[in-house]
Amino acid sequence: KVMQARKLIYDKNLAIDTAQVEALLKLESLVSTINAFSNRLHHTGFNFFKMLVIDLLHKFELGVWKAIFIHLLHILNCLKKGKVHKLDHQ
Repeated sequence: KVMQARKLIYDKNLAIDTAQVEALLKLESLVSTINAFSNRLHHTGFNFFKMLVIDLLHKFELGVWKAIFIHLLHILNCLKKGKVHKLDHQ
């Protein structure tokens, strides 16, 4: 898709923000820049984006994460006294 977009941009002189280029790139949040890893590994079928770890805290708002964490602390406290202290110590 990136190579197709680059052909549209460089061979057909289309702007980056045209509908044709955005139709190729926007759905997967791709950019029209060639990535060195993709360039070297594409023939093996390896997708290096899949090896990147997703940070779960980016998927939750801070208030939501705080509420979940407090709830988990309450559960831990109900299970056995001192467990929250042990978690805090670690």
